Amino acid sequence: MRAYVGGGARSTVPEVDDQKYMQESKGNFMANEKRKEIEAPQNYGFTSVAGDADKGKDGKMQDSAETFIQFMGGNRSFPVMQNMDDRRHRLWGLEKGDSASFRQATDMLQSHMNKDGMFHTGPRDKTVRMQLVDQDSGDQQKQQGQQGSGPNGQLTFFDLMPEERSFPPNMEVMEGNGIALLEASGGGDGSQSQGGQQEKGQKSIYKKGQDSFRFCEVTKDKSRMGGDNVHLSLNDKETYVHCRSSDKHVYLGAEAEKKKFALVVTTAGPCKNVKGRIS
Repeated sequence: MRAYVGGGARSTVPEVDDQKYMQESKGNFMANEKRKEIEAPQNYGFTSVAGDADKGKDGKMQDSAETFIQFMGGNRSFPVMQNMDDRRHRLWGLEKGDSASFRQATDMLQSHMNKDGMFHTGPRDKTVRMQLVDQDSGDQQKQQGQQGSGPNGQLTFFDLMPEERSFPPNMEVMEGNGIALLEASGGGDGSQSQGGQQEKGQKSIYKKGQDSFRFCEVTKDKSRMGGDNVHLSLNDKETYVHCRSSDKHVYLGAEAEKKKFALVVTTAGPCKNVKGRIS
């Protein structure tokens, strides 16, 4: 009986809360056994948020992500979630050795590594984009002598992106087990800090990259790439088309600084911003 009660359980996942430093979830174990605020650790460097359960008109759950629960020390009051999976959206039928990441099935967004290569795929009403935000990394900032709000002056994500800070009202900082815990009284979700306390973790910055001019992008209407200097090269690694932002010119035949160029002349006259390589 002790092994059955404290050994673990299969669980459905009605709803996930990703606004905490450690992701939390609700869970349904045995009949009429429901829990909330169950810690759901993520693998370092990877994270996901399972979709909410599908419910019928009567409010009863019909389908959801699933997981397995472990009870620490056999104590059923201390459940911890293992990896989650979702039969509704799982990418299946892959070959041995493949790996992939994906979103919900109807989004058709997949990154798939297989024996033929690496493929980032999406439907034409979405965007596939690689981008750089206009911000240096923490190591570069630290080399410039910037002090952070973390322990021993370490930089945090919120030092580099201060606009991402938000302070829920009535936040109190509590100490427990040697860790600074955050608790909101009368409002807020306890997921952020105040008063000089270190803010942990990071937030998604993909929206900031939407305004970046340093990118490669494929959409249904066009394919684009941008930067201070954009080069098109062949297998000899030499540049054959060079778009340069310093003078807003396009150079044909070589990189602008390495050869001599003159304005391209058409039957209607010379171009204003297109130059071709000359001997």
